[in-house]
Amino acid sequence: AWTASTQNSAQYLAVDLGQRYIITSVATQGRRGSDEFVTEYFLEFSDDRETWRIYTNEYGIPEMFDGNTNGYQEVKNTLRYPITARYVRFNPQRWNMFISMRIEVFGCVFVPYVTSFGGSGYIQYDLSQQAVQTEEDKLELRFKTNKPDGIIFYASGNQGDFVLLEMRRGFLYFRLDLGSTQFTRGRTEVIGGSLLDDHNWHDVVIRRQKHELLVVVDRLENKVKTEGLFYRLDLDKFVYIGGVPYFNQDGIEVKYNFVGCVENVDFNGAKLLVDAKAGESTMIRKVGPVSFSCGLRSDPPLSFPTSTSHLLVKGDGTGPVRVQFEFRTHDENGLLLYHPLFQFSFNNSIIFNFLTSLITVCSSLETSLVVSNSTRSFTDGLWHTFSIYVDDKMVNCTVDRNVKISNRRLEISAGTDFYIGGFEIVTMGFRGCMRKIEVQTKQIDPDDPQIVTNVDADIGSCGIRDRCTPNPCEHGGRCHQDWNSFYCNCDGTGYKGQLCHISAYQVSCAMHKLYSNVEGVEDAMIDPDGSGPLKPFPVQCDTVSERITKTKISHDSMSRITVNGYDEPGSYVRLINYVTDLPELTEIIERAQSCRQFIQYFCNNSRLLAPINSVNNQNSNLPRTYGWWVGRTFQPMYYWGGAAPGSGKCQCGLEEKGCEGGSTTCDCDAMLPVEKNDGGYLVHKEYLPVIELHFGDTGTVTDNKLGAHLLKELECEGDDLFDNVVTFRKADATIEFATFEAENAGDIWFQFRTTTTDGVMIHNTGPVDFIEVRLFQMDTIQFRYNVGNGVVVLSFKSPGPLNDDNWHTVHVEHNRKQAWMRIDDQPDVFVSEDSDLIRMLDLTGQLVIGAAVDYNDGYVGCMRGLRVNGQLLDMRGMVERGEVTYGVSVGCVGKCSSSPCFNGGTCREGYSGYTCDCSYTPFRGWMCGREVGVNLQKNYQVKYEFDAIQGLSASDFQFARVGFSTKEKQGILLQIRNEANTEYITVEVNNNGGVRVALDVGFQREEVNTPNQGIDYTNGQQHEVVVQRSNKGRTIKVQVDNYAPSIKTFDVADNGDTILDNPKYLFIGSNNTADTSRGFEGCIFRVQVDNIFPLKRAFQDPKPDFITLNPPVKEDMCGFEEITQPGDILESRPKGVPDFHMIKLFFSAILAIVFLCSIIFLVFLFRRRDKGDYDTQEAKGADVADNQDAAVMYNETGIGEIAKRQEWFM
Repeated sequence: AWTASTQNSAQYLAVDLGQRYIITSVATQGRRGSDEFVTEYFLEFSDDRETWRIYTNEYGIPEMFDGNTNGYQEVKNTLRYPITARYVRFNPQRWNMFISMRIEVFGCVFVPYVTSFGGSGYIQYDLSQQAVQTEEDKLELRFKTNKPDGIIFYASGNQGDFVLLEMRRGFLYFRLDLGSTQFTRGRTEVIGGSLLDDHNWHDVVIRRQKHELLVVVDRLENKVKTEGLFYRLDLDKFVYIGGVPYFNQDGIEVKYNFVGCVENVDFNGAKLLVDAKAGESTMIRKVGPVSFSCGLRSDPPLSFPTSTSHLLVKGDGTGPVRVQFEFRTHDENGLLLYHPLFQFSFNNSIIFNFLTSLITVCSSLETSLVVSNSTRSFTDGLWHTFSIYVDDKMVNCTVDRNVKISNRRLEISAGTDFYIGGFEIVTMGFRGCMRKIEVQTKQIDPDDPQIVTNVDADIGSCGIRDRCTPNPCEHGGRCHQDWNSFYCNCDGTGYKGQLCHISAYQVSCAMHKLYSNVEGVEDAMIDPDGSGPLKPFPVQCDTVSERITKTKISHDSMSRITVNGYDEPGSYVRLINYVTDLPELTEIIERAQSCRQFIQYFCNNSRLLAPINSVNNQNSNLPRTYGWWVGRTFQPMYYWGGAAPGSGKCQCGLEEKGCEGGSTTCDCDAMLPVEKNDGGYLVHKEYLPVIELHFGDTGTVTDNKLGAHLLKELECEGDDLFDNVVTFRKADATIEFATFEAENAGDIWFQFRTTTTDGVMIHNTGPVDFIEVRLFQMDTIQFRYNVGNGVVVLSFKSPGPLNDDNWHTVHVEHNRKQAWMRIDDQPDVFVSEDSDLIRMLDLTGQLVIGAAVDYNDGYVGCMRGLRVNGQLLDMRGMVERGEVTYGVSVGCVGKCSSSPCFNGGTCREGYSGYTCDCSYTPFRGWMCGREVGVNLQKNYQVKYEFDAIQGLSASDFQFARVGFSTKEKQGILLQIRNEANTEYITVEVNNNGGVRVALDVGFQREEVNTPNQGIDYTNGQQHEVVVQRSNKGRTIKVQVDNYAPSIKTFDVADNGDTILDNPKYLFIGSNNTADTSRGFEGCIFRVQVDNIFPLKRAFQDPKPDFITLNPPVKEDMCGFEEITQPGDILESRPKGVPDFHMIKLFFSAILAIVFLCSIIFLVFLFRRRDKGDYDTQEAKGADVADNQDAAVMYNETGIGEIAKRQEWFM
C-alpha cells in the first residue's frame, strides 16, 4: 500500500497507465492489517502529466468519491461518464489515522481517430444522396484547442433544419433548429461549457429524443426541451467538421473556423473521421490543410491559487524594462507585476495591477506617472495578452492590442527583481493563470530554479474554473465569481438567498396580512409558489374579516371602453392582459375558496346574448350570440355576470321580473334606443379569469348603435394552502413523499402547532447524507444535515416557547453555499460552507413527515401548508384518500376538541393525549369527574383560616356552591366570618328542610330562605346549593338544584356597607361558637367560594397548615362514582412490505449456526471415542489408613457392598 509521508490534503498518488485508456471505474483499499485508509478523495487525470484536470459531476463541481470504512474492504466507484486519460491521480481529502491506500483502475484501451485543423481547412460530407431524417440523434466527439472561437461541427438541410457546435469566447454553443413556422421559432440554444480553450481534451455527448435534448460537456449536463412544434431532423445538404466554406449560414455566429484537434466523431452511428481518413467515399472531401494527427502545441500554464502566490524572476539589470505574458482571471483586483528599479525604493518602481476589472499601469517615479486602459473588462476568464516597455523616453503599455504610450523623458535603470503575480508586502496578489512569460526578451521557464523562485504557484496546470456555467443562480439571478467562489446578484428578481432560490415575498395575501400592520386594502407583491417557477406579481390585499382575506388582481382593461363600428357577431376582440401570466393566475384561483369578477356591458340599440337568427345551434362552430367572453378554458362562454353557465342569459333573464322590453336574455337584447346595461359577477372560478371579450352588433361609426364594456379586477378569497392541514396524533405516525431534491438548492416550508416539547418533524436519509428538522426543548428548531462533512446543526432558539399551541412558520433551505433557516418573522440564521468542499446532497429514501425514518422521536401536533421547492405536498389528500390511515387525521383536531374534561375542568391539549386541569373546580380525578366530600357528624368541623395575604378581598364572595346530603333539618353547610364574629355569611339547613342564607356584613342582619315548594331537601339525597351576590352585594340569589331560586334585594344605599370585612375563618359542618349538638350530620361535597376550594385543599397531600380537620376525617365521595371517558380505539401501525432480503439473511444465519454447532458436536464425539470409564478393584483408602487392614475397611471399589467384619479380643 502507498502511505503518504506528509498528512495533508495536497498529497496524491499518481499512476502512469502506459497509454490512453477509457477509464470506467476505480477501486480503493486501505493498508492491510491496519486502520489506515482514505475515506474520501478526488480523482484527477491528464494526457501529458503536466496539465491535470479534476473529475467533476454533472453540475461542474469536483466529484468527491467515497473511499473506505476499513483497511481490508474494497470499494469500487463507477464513473457516470467515463474519462479518457493516460495518467490518473488520487488526491485524498479525508482519511483515518494515516493516508494509506491501494488502488485499482478499470477500463479499456482507447483507439483514437484524430484530425487537426489549422483554421482554414475542414472536412465536408455530402448528404444530398443520403439524407438524414431522424427523431432521435446522437453526436459524440472530443476536441482540444487553445483558441476561444471556431466552428467544430455544422450540418444543415434545405428545409431550414441545422445542427451547430461552435466555440465562442471559450464557451461551447450547441444550436439546433428542427423547423420554424410563422408563429413559432424552432431554434434551440444550449451553452455546454466554458473556458474550453485550455489545450485539454474535452468530451462532448449530445443526445436527442424528439423534444428531449441532453448536452453533456465534460460530464456537465444540460437538459432542455427543444423549441418549436417539430421533432424530426431533416438534413440533406452538407456536414462540416472543423469549419465551413462561408459563415453566412443559418445559426452561425462566429467568423472563425476551428483551430485544434477533433477526435472520434460519431454522428448517429457514423464514424465520420474514420471514413474521412480511409478516403474511400466520394461523398467525403477534405478542403484545405487537414491532418490526421494532433500536433497542437501550447505553452504550459501556471496557476496562482492564493493572493500570496508569486514568482520572483531574476533579470540581468540592464537595458529598458520589457515584460510580456498572457493571463486569465475572474478576480476584480490583484497585482500582476511589481519591479523595483535600480536604487530601489517603493516610490522608485514599476507596478502593474488591475483594479475593479480595469487595467491600470502605474509607473511610480518622481513624476508619479499613471497610464490606464479602461476599454474593457478583463475578468471574463479568457486569455489576455499584456506587455510593457519602459525606457528613458516612454512607457508603452499594451493589453490585447490596445496600446497606451506616454512620451516623457525618464531616468530609468532596470533592476534585477521581477515579481510576477504578487509581492511579499502586498496582500492583494493576483489569483489566476499565466503563460508565455517573457522578461527582458527572454522566455521564462518556471521550473528553472536558477532564475525563478516559486512561491506557492502551481506549474503545469491552470486551476481556474468557471463556476457560473451553467448559471447556479436561480430565477434569473446574475452570477459573478472570483478564484474561490461564485456569488449571485438577486436584485430585481423578486428572490433572495445565496442562490436566489427563496422568494422575497409571501405566497398569498392571507400570508402577507399575517405579518402586515396595514389594515384594509394594501398593495403587495406575492409569489404563489414561493421558490417554484412561477413569478411574483403585484396584487391588492384586502382584509374582509379576521379569517378572510381578499386578493385583487388587476389588468389593462378596467375602465369603460367603447365599442363602435363592429357589426359582425364577435368581430370586436379585446385581449385582457393581467399583471401576470395565466399559470400564476391559475395557481391563485385553484387555491382560493371562491373567486369572482364583475363584468358589465353598456348598450344603445346593440344586442349582447340574443341568439343569432333565433337559432341556438350547440354543435355549430359559428358564433351563437353577438357577444361572449372567453375564460382560461379557452372556450366561448355564452352567459353573463349574475347568471349561470350554459344559461345563455344575463342576470335579469333569471329573475322573476324579467328583462327590459320583454327580452328573455338580457336588457341589451331589447334593442332600445336608450342606453341600457347588463352586469353582474362571474362566480364560477373554474372558468375565470376573463381573458378575452367579444362583441358585435355595434353597427357603423355613423349610426346610433353603440356599446361599451367594463371589466373589473379578479377577486379571490381564501387560500387552501392553510386548509391542507393534518394532525399527527401518534408519535410514530408518518406521511411519506418522494425524495427531497436539493442538488443545487432546495427548501422546505411549513407551519406547525403543538404542545409537545420535542419531536422530529421532517427526515430524509441517504447512504450517508440526511436532513432533519426537529423541535427541541420546546423553544428551539434544529435543522440537522450531513453532506459528507459530518453532522451540522443549525439551531434557532425562539424568544418564547414554540409549543404554545399557536401556529408557527418554519422555512429551511440547503444549497451549495449554505444552510439557511427562518422561524416566523424572526431574523434568519445560516451557516456557510465552502462550495468547493461540499458535495451535492445525496438522498435516496422517502421524505418522511412526522417522525424519523425509523418511526422514533416522533412529532405530535398539527402541520399545514407543507411546500417543498414551492410545490404543495398534499398531506390532507393522502389521508382523505386512505393512503395514510395510522395516527394521522384531517384538519387540526386535538383531543380537547371533544371537551373530555368534566365539571368545568380545563383540557390541556397533547394531541396524542390530554390532561384535565381541575385546579379551578371543586373536583379531582383524571377527568375532573371525582367528587371531593367529607362525611360529618354533628360535632365534626372543617376550619379554613385566611391570612392577610391569602384572605378574601372586598369584592370577593360573589359566588358560592356547596353540595350536601342529610336527613337532619339542622346544621351549617358553609360559614365565612371575621375574627370577632361581628360579620358573617352563613349557608345552613333550616328546620323546614330548606336552605337558609343568613348574613350580617354591616348594614343589618338579613336572611334568605329557599321557597317552600313542598320539597324536603333533607331526604338523604344529594343536593347542591348555589349562592350568588350581585348589584354590589345588595342582591342575593339562592338556588337548590334546578328548583326555583329565591332572590332578594336589600334596601341599602349606594354607599352602604355590603362587604364582609377582613374575613378570617371559613367553617364547614359547624363553627366554634354554636352548640355542637346543632352541627351538620351528613355528607358535604363540591364546596367552592369564588376561586377557593376548601375540601379539595383539605385532602391534598400534604395538608396545608391553615386547614384544620376536627376530628381528622377521611375524604368521601358522598355516594357518587367517578365518571370517565371511554378510552381511544387501539391503533396499530400497518405492517410494511416484508424485506425478503433480510428474511433470507436471517434464515441463512440460522442455518449457518445450526451447521456450525453440528460440526462442533461431531468433533467432540470424535475426540471422546477412546476415553470411556475404566473401573479397578484397587483399594482407594490407603492414603488415610495406618495399615493394610484399615485400608481394606476404607476401600471403595465397584463391587457391591460387603459387610465389614471385625474381630474383638475379650
